[in-house]
Amino acid sequence: MTVTKTSPLLDALASQIVKIRAGDESAFMKLLIMAEGRDDVIRLGRGEPDIPVPAHIAAAVKQAIDDGHTTYTNPAGLPELREALAAKFKNDNGLDYDPATEIIVTAGAQEAMVVTLQTLLDPGDEVILASPFYMAYESNIHMAGGVPVFVPTYEKDGFELLPEAVEAAITDKTKLVILVTPSNPTGGILTRETLEGLAKVIEEHDLVAISDELYEKTVYDGFEPVSFATLPGMRERTVTINGFSKAYSMTGFRVGYMAGPADYIRAATEPRHSLSICASTPSQYGALAALTGPQDFFKEMMVEYTKRRAIMGKHFDDLGVTYGPPQGAFYYFANITASGLSAFDFCVKGLQDHGILFFPGSMFGQADAEYIRISYLTEIPELEEAMSRFGDLWRSCLAAG
Repeated sequence: MTVTKTSPLLDALASQIVKIRAGDESAFMKLLIMAEGRDDVIRLGRGEPDIPVPAHIAAAVKQAIDDGHTTYTNPAGLPELREALAAKFKNDNGLDYDPATEIIVTAGAQEAMVVTLQTLLDPGDEVILASPFYMAYESNIHMAGGVPVFVPTYEKDGFELLPEAVEAAITDKTKLVILVTPSNPTGGILTRETLEGLAKVIEEHDLVAISDELYEKTVYDGFEPVSFATLPGMRERTVTINGFSKAYSMTGFRVGYMAGPADYIRAATEPRHSLSICASTPSQYGALAALTGPQDFFKEMMVEYTKRRAIMGKHFDDLGVTYGPPQGAFYYFANITASGLSAFDFCVKGLQDHGILFFPGSMFGQADAEYIRISYLTEIPELEEAMSRFGDLWRSCLAAG
């Protein structure tokens, strides 16, 4: 008889890692494995832009390599890139940050998140986060020794995190509130009025905040994002996180950035250095080109995304599928309760029987209702085909119910 034995490494796994929903048991991995080797699947699960990176950005990276810019930079990033980021903050967000002392360039916005959580959290500190949420926040809160406290948001409110709900979740262990606007996975946004209410709660309870603004360029219907640090009293309490992945289609380049008060940024620089030394040097030159080069890319990108959003929304409306109106990002968080299936089983049926891949809302912490996150990151003809298949899936579920 063969006895299965765990390795000493698995036995030594840290307790905070055991808390993370990850690995081959996750819904994400199960669905990806099911889709492997199938060339008939239309993939609407992705969270990275399908629009190619602008040519001048790619050219700048190639030129940097040709010019020998392949060694480490300052852990905080190229000085000229930080200067360009300071100009971006001032022009786009109304924020004044000193490029030399208040900005760090990171290996993607996700590393900025990791640095911030690792430098702010002591074991047992509670972190308030809207649910549904981007999965990496939960994982990294655990890895930093913190305790995530999820505040539910609802379709009827456009999945907006409400100040009164945040205040009700605060305990004597609360240290940090995470604000993500626009949101992944819901596409929801936080209005100025809501942010002002949240600022009041944060100041009254002497808390600090992360303002994740990664999707600030992908907004619709004339919505104008507000940087949380611009609100009275919030600049000194806020780490602002952003990056180039979503705005400039630079997901694989891995360049992000974080900004905050000089004393905090000074304290965070060495921990950031300990993680990856610096962001990829050629990619930093690409990011510099992104900021200083032509910006007409955004207009063209948003014209395309707006068309796709309308197509998906019309199909859902015609089918009677409800959702919180996505005013940002490139996802719908769609309510599939009427299908009679759990979100995961609905995703499996969609993949196996209809050749469309999307993910269950449970993957993003939405436990009290049945939702899916589905993106429109594919060209319009394929998107139309995918939504036709979705209609077949939906009708088959209703007929079986």
